[in-house]
Parts: sequence; structure tokens; C-alpha cells
Amino acid sequence: MLNLLSDRIEDGETVPVYIDKNPNFKLPADEHTPVIMVGPGTGIAPFRAFMQERALSSVRGKNWLFFGDQHFTTDFLYQIEWQKLLKDKVLTRMDVAFSRDTDQKAYVQHKMLQHAKELFGWLEDGACFYVCGDMQRMAKDVNTTLHNIVKKEGGLSDDAAKEYIRNLHKQKRYQEDVY
Repeated sequence: MLNLLSDRIEDGETVPVYIDKNPNFKLPADEHTPVIMVGPGTGIAPFRAFMQERALSSVRGKNWLFFGDQHFTTDFLYQIEWQKLLKDKVLTRMDVAFSRDTDQKAYVQHKMLQHAKELFGWLEDGACFYVCGDMQRMAKDVNTTLHNIVKKEGGLSDDAAKEYIRNLHKQKRYQEDVY
């Protein structure tokens, strides 16, 4: 993206930027609350801050990260930090998907489906669910996948699964920061 921008502007030219605040996109007040974070690509940034915040606390809930990008060797953002957070037991679990490393594309929603039963168990235990990244496809696909997980693992009808997810939103347990 930087190359695209640098190709379009002259040296010394001003580039307008803005901050779009999302005051609800933060860790739950209760530090014991488990969190599930889905952040492909640059969507991982707020979750890095979440884990830095939880690392400073002696009391912490379980933390599960789903991260994805194109290539393991070039796109695994903050890999060493995540490994340290796992080792230090700040990050309970991490599942990664790299879409261009094999013939079969793997995305974060595929990892969610692989661990559907456990993911639903975390939700039933009060986990908050966070999604950050691409609004056009990823966030929609993650929402559809979560709906299917809730429906199957909860033994719910389609309407009941929709209501379950609506309630997560109402309780501020399903938060999105998508762009």
C-alpha cells in the first residue's frame, strides 16, 4: 500500500488522514473474561495492544487469536511477539491460516470451523468475540462462519442462531472494527 501512495504523490506533498474512533472496541472491563480475536493481515494490530495490556495485568482471562495472511514467511506479523505471549501464557491459543502457501487456500474462518466445538464452548463461557480487518469479505465470512458454528454446536435453528449472535452484539460481546 505504501508503494501505491508513494507513486501518486510528490515529495513534500501533504496526505490527509483521519482517525475513526471506535470506543467500544476494547477489552472487557472484567480481566477474567475470555476473548476470541479474529484479525487477518493488519487487522491484528489492536489485538497486539490487547495482549500487551493483558500482559501487564497479573489477573487475566483466556485469550485466543485467529490470524491469517498470504504467506507464513513474509506476512506473519509480530510472529516472535505472539510466540513469546504463548510461552508466557498471556495468549492461551493461536490458530493461523496462510492462504497462498498451499494449493488449498486457508482462511481464518476455516480455522474457526476446525475448532467449532471449542469456540462455541468459549462463547458459552462468556467470551467476547472481536473481529478486525477487511469489511468487504473477511468480516462477512467470519460472521457467516460464526453463525454456522453457533447453529451446529448449539443445536439451534437458523433464527435462534441469528438471535444468539444478535444477543452477543447487544451484550457488547461481539465487537467489530472493520474497514
